[in-house]
Amino acid sequence: MRKKNYYANQLQIKKSLRTEIYEFLKKEIKEEGIKKKSDEELSNLFNSKFDKEVSRKTIAKYRDELKIPSSIKRK
Repeated sequence: MRKKNYYANQLQIKKSLRTEIYEFLKKEIKEEGIKKKSDEELSNLFNSKFDKEVSRKTIAKYRDELKIPSSIKRK
């Protein structure tokens, strides 16, 4: 029983982090100026703002899920 609760809790943590990243990406990309932020820059910004470690690949994955083009294609 305990293992089941542990995994359910871990899944909930992952879901909340995913939601947090989604909201962050939507907000940051909407507020971009002329200079578009790369996935690396977005990752560093997220990590410093929220004191969490999210890789560039994770940012790229979630950006793709939101159907937001890369920084090169957003120009």
